[in-house]
Amino acid sequence: MPASFALPLSSGLFTGPDAVTPVSLVGISVEAEITGLCARVSVAHRYVNRETTPIEAVYVFPLDEGAAVCGFEAVVDDVVIAGEVRERDEAFEHYDHAFERGDGAFLLDEHRPDVFQASIGNLRPGGAVLVRITYVTELISDDGRARFTLPLTIAPKYAPDDDHRGIGQPDAEALNPPVAWSVPYGMDLTVSLDMGVPITEVSSPSHPVAVSWQDQRTVVRLSHETPSLDRDFILTIDAASLRQPTAWVERDGETTSIAVGFIPEFDATPMSAEIVFLVDRSGSMEGDSIEQVRNALQICLRSMRAGCAFNIVGFGDDYRMLYERSRPYDEVSLDDASWHVKRLDADLGGTELKPALDFVLGQPSFSGLPRRVLVLTDGEVTNTDRIIQLAAAHRGTTRIFTLGIGSGASQHLVRGLARAGGGAAEFIHPGERIESRVLRQFARLLAPTMGDVRVEWVDGDAVTVPAEAPPVFAGQRYLLYGTTTGRVPTAARITASFADGPRSWQVPLADASRVGPVTTLTARARIRDIEESGAWLAQRGSRQHDRKTSTVRQQVIAIATRHRLLSRDTSFVAVERRSTPVHGDIQLRRVPLKLAHGWGGTSHEFRRAMLLDEGSAFEWDGLPVRPMRAEDFESLFGAAPTAQARSAPRDASPIEGMAVRRSVRPGILSRLFGGSKARTFDPLVALQAADGSWSLSREFAAAIGKKLKTLEYERPDAEGDVSRSWATALALVWLELFAARAEQEWRMLADKAAAWLKQQPLPPGDDWLHLARRVLSR
Repeated sequence: MPASFALPLSSGLFTGPDAVTPVSLVGISVEAEITGLCARVSVAHRYVNRETTPIEAVYVFPLDEGAAVCGFEAVVDDVVIAGEVRERDEAFEHYDHAFERGDGAFLLDEHRPDVFQASIGNLRPGGAVLVRITYVTELISDDGRARFTLPLTIAPKYAPDDDHRGIGQPDAEALNPPVAWSVPYGMDLTVSLDMGVPITEVSSPSHPVAVSWQDQRTVVRLSHETPSLDRDFILTIDAASLRQPTAWVERDGETTSIAVGFIPEFDATPMSAEIVFLVDRSGSMEGDSIEQVRNALQICLRSMRAGCAFNIVGFGDDYRMLYERSRPYDEVSLDDASWHVKRLDADLGGTELKPALDFVLGQPSFSGLPRRVLVLTDGEVTNTDRIIQLAAAHRGTTRIFTLGIGSGASQHLVRGLARAGGGAAEFIHPGERIESRVLRQFARLLAPTMGDVRVEWVDGDAVTVPAEAPPVFAGQRYLLYGTTTGRVPTAARITASFADGPRSWQVPLADASRVGPVTTLTARARIRDIEESGAWLAQRGSRQHDRKTSTVRQQVIAIATRHRLLSRDTSFVAVERRSTPVHGDIQLRRVPLKLAHGWGGTSHEFRRAMLLDEGSAFEWDGLPVRPMRAEDFESLFGAAPTAQARSAPRDASPIEGMAVRRSVRPGILSRLFGGSKARTFDPLVALQAADGSWSLSREFAAAIGKKLKTLEYERPDAEGDVSRSWATALALVWLELFAARAEQEWRMLADKAAAWLKQQPLPPGDDWLHLARRVLSR
């Protein structure tokens, strides 16, 4: 068996809230306040011990990868117990000592920047506690809109062999909380928006919401009584101010913190590059994820330009290449790649990303072309630090762009890998199509190479955070910080070097807003800068004694304790002093998360495993799981599985043998077993040649809904390759008329086609596009 999860069965997938142990978490409440810079979020967990013995509840849960966790408190019998930040080992000792005394103890720990653990220690029988976590996080720019994400689930993470070993709890266990088909707790959510200017649009692609206006604020609430906890909550906000350069300033004692945000705009004519598509083909990608990847790759292949080279590398337990080395982009290689992409499947087992990335980065560059890597993954691994370290080591030769797919993609992996590789990150969540985001990334990786990004503070001096300015991409929000104990600058000037010379953008600070979270966000950015440095990543694997004396670790502890922030090296701890100690056999209770929506595509093999007899065990993609109980199966499908279904061979149809009544929940079969539908322009895109042209053929005529004889009859007389010119003009006009809403997805390949057509002889007294428009408009 390949290296995998290998968790105890009780820590893997179980199918009901009481399938393993009682669940003490009874509800989650979230309140968020969003401004133009950031979101301030309060997350409250309520725990109740309904058992007859004291318990320790452990809840591993996600937060935003950029979250600066700055508050932790417990409320017991209306008494608020404030948490304090301590060095991690010291916080754990404080927590353990409270246990020994019979006191209540509460601990908040960070496993990864997007994976946290709350430990509720010595909760007395019949007792209850409310634990409140407060954090601030940057707003992400999404095509000019602000995007707020509230993570709600952690998909099972693949763990290589190294992550099953180590001092204390190995990463394979720490990062893989139990997951369930359903959970007994719910969530309520209120988001208050104050952008400083009128908001033009608020929407959620993930959950139904109700929007109202109260006291000049926009308020968003969940409109469903039982919101889905199997996917992240996403809120997109459109307001004019988001596209304007803005600065925020906050003074804290003798130190002034500055945040600067703007969206740079500049012409980015595509350049030639070596492009490697690194595609996740692990079992968890099965279903809609891998199908959308196939569609997106077909468009990317046709958006490349002459002079490019490329390769496609799929990874799972091992990695498989289209070519041994990248090949020049031409008609032959495009045909090879199209055939290869059509047959891509999620059939390579576990998610061994690091060996595949190591292979790609170790290859010599192709004829001096700049190398760009586009990683498409559902991002479920435990060895994130080592992957980020690998990318950072090759940043001088390769720029890495990432796209996280699905409900459980790790924000830390997807964003951290892009930061380390000098690229950009995108996410595609359930309900969103992947193609437009892939094409946006593809445009960035073909944009002119930029280098030597510098920040100059005008009429003042400040320390820039991060120390190395991130790359500049057209249309993407650029956010950086600065700190000063002297004169506050009047402006921030950002300069980047391009092949045709330097370009600069200047953001004035004179009218900067004064808001509270700037100091906290700046401190969090400083910690992240250290945690993603080579020195810090290297010390993570050293002996415990060496780690305690590490200089970079001490820097993180100093910043975190000064600003009361959670980090990988500091934890929050709070103690409930009791007049009557509680002693006894304390039972450990792990709180499950709901299984991420579409994880593994609810794969054929996984579905078949769910029909095994109870008491059997099954390992899928390396993850040990329990079979679905009859009552759980019936709750999904409206019927119990028949004996025929349980005994059906695993290569049988996933629906054969199921006694499914007409009372099946609407859409449940298509959601679990179906795939995404092809778009109307996919057949047309698939026929485009490498040079951008189309050929007049029966398949082409069918793709645009015409008869070939009609198109041949309407074909004008002209010099040159008339059939190809005519077909290319028809294709361009058809996309314009009938696929306008998806223009972002086909614009690059259409520009290539238009450039080809411009080089062809014109028909007498007219132009190709006018003639095509006349035919297709009838």
